[in-house]
Amino acid sequence: MHKIIKTGEWKYSGNTYLPILLVEQEPGNLSSLGSAAFSSTIGKDSTVYYLHFGKYLIDEQGYISADSSSRPFLSVQDALGYAERNIEILNWNTE
Repeated sequence: MHKIIKTGEWKYSGNTYLPILLVEQEPGNLSSLGSAAFSSTIGKDSTVYYLHFGKYLIDEQGYISADSSSRPFLSVQDALGYAERNIEILNWNTE
């Protein structure tokens, strides 16, 4: 199951803004994306975080599928730092 940590929007192109999600994936669910998606430093017992970009769906089991997803991060701070460094205009929602 995925847990949404943070939501917002990012500037895709021109005046087009798309959703962005910061998502936590619990340990033990890493196989859902295939082993090729993970660094050898990420263990089965690690909680990982992803950035999901664009339109997304949440299935009945609570898993999120989006237009695009980042590589896995080992902390919220790493994921947020990556987004801040690589996205020109990023607006996080205040919860």
